[in-house]
Amino acid sequence: MSSSGTSPDHRQTLLLFGAGGHGRVVGDAALLTDQWREIMASDGNPSFCRGALIAGISLRPVEAARALSGPLHVAIGSNTAREREASAWGHDRLVSIIHPAATVSASSHVGAGCFLAAGSVTAPGAVLAAGVIINHGAVVDHDAQVGAFSHIAPHATLGGGAVIGQRVLVGSGAVVLPLMRVADDVVIGAGAVVAAPITQAGTYAGVPARRIA
Repeated sequence: MSSSGTSPDHRQTLLLFGAGGHGRVVGDAALLTDQWREIMASDGNPSFCRGALIAGISLRPVEAARALSGPLHVAIGSNTAREREASAWGHDRLVSIIHPAATVSASSHVGAGCFLAAGSVTAPGAVLAAGVIINHGAVVDHDAQVGAFSHIAPHATLGGGAVIGQRVLVGSGAVVLPLMRVADDVVIGAGAVVAAPITQAGTYAGVPARRIA
């Protein structure tokens, strides 16, 4: 115990890489967890690396950020960019950020580098691979699987046992019905309903969802 009568703070410094809108959302959640001694942020765009990401999180030039060696969260909304930066910085450093208002079953699995936003639900038996985003109000029902660096957008729902590939975007309010499978690199438009397996990359929209690009 220190001479002031308070215990030393052994928590680590967290680096957030990504200073756009998604970075601010992640930063806000990270502050609320009260898990980190300090949170810093940086970005590959030098014009973003001035001032603060949000109150309580300072922005640092990328050169200074690269000198850090501790835990890292890649706070970028783009699936391909998030995967690229995670590989560049090192998967072994990735940590997940889970908003205190997210619901996460103790019998689910959350991989490294995931972000679970306020109001999201990750149900029993659900499996999230590395770098997944489960955004505000999104539901991953029981036994669903979400592949690496996919993004389940606000208020989207994955039915029980659904299997989502890698780098998939399930748009806002979209529904993937139970047991449906979605291939890698698929974009599902906002409000779409996936009622049949999707086996090829592309963009799908409508009710039921059909390929449009």
